[in-house]
Amino acid sequence: MVGRTGVNARLAELGFLGVVGGGVGGGLTFLLKGTIGRARPYVGLDNPRNFALGRGFGNEDYRSFPSGHTVMAFAAAAAVTSTTNVWWPDATWYIGPALYGGATLAGVSRMYNNKHWASDVVVGAAIGTFAGLKVVRYHRSDRDNWIDKTFLSISLPIDERGAGRASFSLMPASAVQPLSAPR
Repeated sequence: MVGRTGVNARLAELGFLGVVGGGVGGGLTFLLKGTIGRARPYVGLDNPRNFALGRGFGNEDYRSFPSGHTVMAFAAAAAVTSTTNVWWPDATWYIGPALYGGATLAGVSRMYNNKHWASDVVVGAAIGTFAGLKVVRYHRSDRDNWIDKTFLSISLPIDERGAGRASFSLMPASAVQPLSAPR
């Protein structure tokens, strides 16, 4: 959103891809959690194989697999690292470890707080990375896709004092400048 308020196309693109990557990974994770129905560690540390088909849709205690927080963190890390790698290839050695390191800490904290098993976090990291990379690949392959046209044209109007109003305006797609245009 900050990229759209300041009309910073690159920042808007990074935010957009990170959020869409998380959304794609989150949707898949929701279905997996509900379907697989794995018990969280705090339900019983002695039984990591406590799965029951469909049980996760009705009870938070049985939505352990995979870790949704880890999916979101890795989706954002993958999308942002992949995108910035195109813009600033030399910075990848700083951006990648920082983002993936932060994503790893998100997963570790979920295990530390007894919310997930290690396998939940590992699979969540894989799903998130996959989702983030796929979203970026789709975005790059078809710049005229409906997702970009719809969501990248949303802006937060700024008044003359520089304050944002609590309303959104939808600009026509033709008013949105190409995101990766050379500067």
